[in-house]
Amino acid sequence: MKNLPKIKIDKNDIISSDNFDNGDLFHIVALNKTYLQTMMIFQKMILESLDADEKSFFLEKSEGYLTQHFNNGSKAVGVVSNNKLLGQALITQPTDNHPETGMTDMANLPAATTVSVIQGVGVHPSTRGMKIGDKLIAAWLDIAANDKRVNALAETDQNNKYSWSLFVKNDVDIVSEGVDPDDGTKLYNHHKVLKI
Repeated sequence: MKNLPKIKIDKNDIISSDNFDNGDLFHIVALNKTYLQTMMIFQKMILESLDADEKSFFLEKSEGYLTQHFNNGSKAVGVVSNNKLLGQALITQPTDNHPETGMTDMANLPAATTVSVIQGVGVHPSTRGMKIGDKLIAAWLDIAANDKRVNALAETDQNNKYSWSLFVKNDVDIVSEGVDPDDGTKLYNHHKVLKI
């Protein structure tokens, strides 16, 4: 974990805190435009660390994309420990003005203002086994419920068993299949109805 990007978090951005199994303290942090450069660095570090056959599973977001994401009122969450960013995820919260969900090929989407979509989930390979992905998904589901978003959605590459099984393990079930029209990637669409 020594090569992960340092991040100075504002205590007001801490959503919750807990301890890993090894006793180290971690924080779930609301990421915003203040952390944009760290998020960009983190994405690059993930891509550089992935094996060649894993690189296609991680879609790097541009600075412009991330800026627009935040400008549209959407959110992001990170896992931070010892002042280092261990994982991050974008949370798209569609509005009437910005109804885009980011779901590529899902029929019968619920009304945009009832939806929360997690995307851009990134966990550095050096932190595997620490359940960072589980913590990001749990934080997303809590944020969605707090924001009265009853439909939690995600999409995963069918060839990325780790990713789709992580969502299924966290009760965000596969409900349909789709295809990315840009590159033909076969997708799983995940959906969980939240009780709020």
